[in-house]
Amino acid sequence: MAMSVNVNQILANWLKELEENQLPSYEKLPDFDLYMEQMINYLERQAHILEKNSVDTQITSSMINNYVKAHIIKAPRSKKYTKEQISALIEIIYLKQVMSLPEIKQILNIEYENSAEEAYTKYLDLKKEANKKALADTRNKLSQCEINSEKDLTSLALDLATKANAYATISKRIIYLLNILNYVNDENDNKSEEI
Repeated sequence: MAMSVNVNQILANWLKELEENQLPSYEKLPDFDLYMEQMINYLERQAHILEKNSVDTQITSSMINNYVKAHIIKAPRSKKYTKEQISALIEIIYLKQVMSLPEIKQILNIEYENSAEEAYTKYLDLKKEANKKALADTRNKLSQCEINSEKDLTSLALDLATKANAYATISKRIIYLLNILNYVNDENDNKSEEI
């Protein structure tokens, strides 16, 4: 007996799972500091949806240590990570799907400057709205795809990847321009000090 697979339905089911995948609010992040292994387990549960769409989803202690060494997140206190660090790590895990670590560092340095809770809450709101739009667009286009049509599904994947690339390109350009602005401002400050 031949097994029948409906890729369209499998994708539709996964889209439903993505829609229901809610990251915890800042208040629901652990109220106690976590050791590395505890934090890795916690982060893996928060990023489980990525396991089904990327081969680069493993969360390791060396990866987190590299984020600390690169000053993307603050160093742990007594080998424990705080709610602020956990929220930043959740953002990093998702943002690194489309941005480089230096770009993420630049964003987090500004966003987390005053309040980790506000920064993380803003991220969650933006992510929720982006997912809502992407899900509606994908479902609309998926409904037009013939079942198991490699051509239709590949075209859908290409369409979505092209849109993601366009947004990522624009985002990266903004970060680049901010770097130029910071450089110009630093140069102007240095010239003012010389006078």
